[in-house]
Amino acid sequence: MKILILDGDTLPALSIARSLGSKGVNVTTASHLSKPICSYSRYNQSSLLCPHPLEASDEFLCWIEQILTDNHYDLVIPVTERTLIPIARKFSHTPKAKKITMAELDALETVLDKAKTSILAKQCSVPIPNSWDINDSTDLDKFEPEFTYPIVIKPGRSISDQTNRVPMTVRYAHNQEELYKISYELLNQTHLVLQQYFTGIGVGIELIAERGEIRYAFQHQRLHEMPLTGGGSSYRKSVEIDDDLLEASKKLIKELDWHGVAMVEFKKNPKTGEFILIEINGRFWGSLPLAVAAGADFPYMLYQLYATGTVEEHEPYRREIHCRKLSSDVRWLEAVLRKDADTRLVTIPSVQSGLKDLLHIFLPKHYFDAQSLKDLKPGLVDLKQIISSYTGRLFDQFQEKKLQRATLTQNQLKKIASPLKQSKRILFLCYGNINRSAIAHIIADQMMGDLKDLEFKSAGFHFQGGREADHRMSAIAEANGLQTKDFRSTILDAELVEWADIIFGMECKHVFQLEEQYENAKGKTFLLGGLFQENKSQGNGIQNNKAIEIGDPYNKATEVYKDAFQKVNCCITTMEQLINSKTTP
Repeated sequence: MKILILDGDTLPALSIARSLGSKGVNVTTASHLSKPICSYSRYNQSSLLCPHPLEASDEFLCWIEQILTDNHYDLVIPVTERTLIPIARKFSHTPKAKKITMAELDALETVLDKAKTSILAKQCSVPIPNSWDINDSTDLDKFEPEFTYPIVIKPGRSISDQTNRVPMTVRYAHNQEELYKISYELLNQTHLVLQQYFTGIGVGIELIAERGEIRYAFQHQRLHEMPLTGGGSSYRKSVEIDDDLLEASKKLIKELDWHGVAMVEFKKNPKTGEFILIEINGRFWGSLPLAVAAGADFPYMLYQLYATGTVEEHEPYRREIHCRKLSSDVRWLEAVLRKDADTRLVTIPSVQSGLKDLLHIFLPKHYFDAQSLKDLKPGLVDLKQIISSYTGRLFDQFQEKKLQRATLTQNQLKKIASPLKQSKRILFLCYGNINRSAIAHIIADQMMGDLKDLEFKSAGFHFQGGREADHRMSAIAEANGLQTKDFRSTILDAELVEWADIIFGMECKHVFQLEEQYENAKGKTFLLGGLFQENKSQGNGIQNNKAIEIGDPYNKATEVYKDAFQKVNCCITTMEQLINSKTTP
């Protein structure tokens, strides 16, 4: 048979090509990229360029239809949801479906939709956390009294059904404000499933089924996840099958009448033995290279299923085989070094443990997703991309720091004073307009409200307006005699930029973003921190101090909120003194 593997820019596709190609199967790969990683494999006979399945869905489907019509390939294997979803919906009920490795559309739609998966789990008596289906803001208001935090916010679909088909990921909220902010953002793309947070180890039952009956199963355990709070595994190992998880998987697969490969993902608490269903992946999964390395050759089993109608007996897979996705695991180690994770959700591993895990690469039971001595080029390309990515990031950070230093220098008091004294309409800007710019606006109104020729406004880049000030900042403000209850956030737009005589951002990135989006903002945008007087308490008068950035306190410790408030208050005090003074420093 001649096989066409889609998504040739992914490592699972590379694993499939290596598996089938090493057994003499004629393999071609396709991708929207001109030089995908699969094109470098010695097992890949040829590479095809196809339209982007997300950005040009209609063109992609026309291309697939032509491929199926021309009969050059006996079998087409979609590897990711970006290709599987449109193909399944287009061809499931046509004769061409026989050439595509996919489950029945009804079963596929069930596992693609988190809400439908939850209903399925309940029917099969498979444990899931407390869940709430959210279709709009009224559902949020209705169920909010039932929520406990942290809460898991799952997009109903991993890729939205909107025209632009945006990929989406799981998010977390620790309070009502976060929940509403994230939910409003995601509801523009899809419905949501909110779930009670469950602490446990990520494990997966990978399988191949024949009309609802599992023919072969494999289990892996996640060792490293990126991001640290939960995501795709960058390092995992093969483990003994857990009978409870296998039994739960059998129920689900039987009810779905599943045909083909799938992964049923769980979280299990090793202390209590409790487990919950996370999701069902109705396609090849990211950790496929581990399964193949351990002897669970699912690509070849799938080939057998479609070539002969059944799956032959296969040897048991090897346990304690480790496999690492190097590009992701480098980012995992960086996240550990930076302590880049929400410690309310996870305990960040120690650097020592991360380095100890890295030494496992020298063990005989260790494998890589991309690097292989039997197929060198893809691994070398992957290494080159990792090095190039980090080199590019370092260069970008260097340029950003250089620009940041220049901006801080340009925003010294003496360069702000003159345009400020000539301005009548003053706009304060930050990201959300519920903390820094909000409090600057409120303080300025109170401090200079009697100056009739001055007018103050504030705004943010955040997509949602009409929000109240952050309750933590409000508490600090009210303790200092300020009233915040009537404040509501505003979305920055061209009309506001045109209105303002002068604009004050809180961070350099606000200045950069504003001037990039609005040409007429150039020349009248400054850092509020240019007015900061570090030695104010010493009574030295107005000094031409170095400008500072006022960081976002959102969701941080109370002391961070207090520090932001004090800095903003100091800057507005300096502003009032400059406006009322007859001389310019």
